[in-house]
Amino acid sequence: MDIIREDFFHFLWQNLHFAQKGLRTTCGKPVHVIHPGYRNDGDGADYRYSRIRVDGILFCGDVELHKTASEWYRHGHQRDSRYERVILHVVVHDDLYKRNVAASDGHRVPTLELRSCLPPSLSRLWRKWHRPVSLPCSGLVPELPARTFDSIMGLWDKKYLRHRLNRMRDLFPAETPISAGWQVMVIRGIFQGLGYHKNQEPMLRLAGIFLDKVQHQESGLTLQSLSPERIQKKIRDISQLLLVDAGLVAGRTGAMKRTDWDFSASRPANRPDVRIPQAVQLSIRLYCHPVSAWWKQPASALWETACEAEVYPATGKQRRDILFYNVIIPSVYLLGRWLHHRHLIRQALLLWRKQRVPLPSNVKKILQNGGFPPGNHYNRLAILYHFKYFCSRKKCYECNIMKYFVQT
Repeated sequence: MDIIREDFFHFLWQNLHFAQKGLRTTCGKPVHVIHPGYRNDGDGADYRYSRIRVDGILFCGDVELHKTASEWYRHGHQRDSRYERVILHVVVHDDLYKRNVAASDGHRVPTLELRSCLPPSLSRLWRKWHRPVSLPCSGLVPELPARTFDSIMGLWDKKYLRHRLNRMRDLFPAETPISAGWQVMVIRGIFQGLGYHKNQEPMLRLAGIFLDKVQHQESGLTLQSLSPERIQKKIRDISQLLLVDAGLVAGRTGAMKRTDWDFSASRPANRPDVRIPQAVQLSIRLYCHPVSAWWKQPASALWETACEAEVYPATGKQRRDILFYNVIIPSVYLLGRWLHHRHLIRQALLLWRKQRVPLPSNVKKILQNGGFPPGNHYNRLAILYHFKYFCSRKKCYECNIMKYFVQT
């Protein structure tokens, strides 16, 4: 017997994604769901204020969802007065074989087995839900019309851009002038991006220490005022100071401790003691450019200047590209919005559309095996984000591909 995840089950019920024509309880009484109710996150039944017509009679009350009908008794609902208002017991599988469950006041609650009401496409998703290797939508993606698939990829791309814009806005320091705050936001983004998911928080904390050191040591820092040798020396000096502050230099006490960092399962190139000098180099070089330079010169050219390798090991090309699209492009877009420079917005969107960051080979293979057709979507961060936060977690109820098959 196939049992789906509870979040998918609730998604089907909340959105009435099942065939209502001919809908009947396990005892054969006709059912029509007028309103599924409102999700209850507290004690009691799963949904409150539902409106359901059973055998021609309108009932208003609660609805309880279970994967199997017997869970009603295993959870002790037959002894709980809070479940006396339940008007319908919705289950994936009726393992009580048409015997309605009993409430604490003795009345019987009709049962609706939902899986028999699903359209064919959802039934196929249901059966594939627990496959350990393939995606739940494997075999269905090729059935998408090409224009629909391209449209969905475009929606994912726009959604990911909004996500990155929001992430960068969160890094903007409140009550700070736009120009100064924008530089702080970009530098925080660089440090955060080089912290990966494990060390983003300590890297953000270190970004604050870095900004204090730069702002106090040398105000009005510009490329014109510093020679290349002096910039390189500053990168080395501040990198060493930050490694001490991070607690990563033996025998030295800093603002942070070594235990603040997560070294588990980290490749040597991703260790904090490697990433911190890279963050300093990129940040120093970006800090050297006044904000006015960003609307006078192309963002790609300024970024290339910032990436000129002077630390070893240097930031790899793929990580530089990810930082460019995750940090620099959203920041340029926001700068255009805040300062009303439309050409900055246009430049950012144009560069975003030209994005080309190949997917990791293992992710690409999973998508290809799942039926995803060839195309430029394999070179965009949006599909990697979607795979990581939706596909891997099987949150199909939030996926546009899933919604397409539900709606059709």
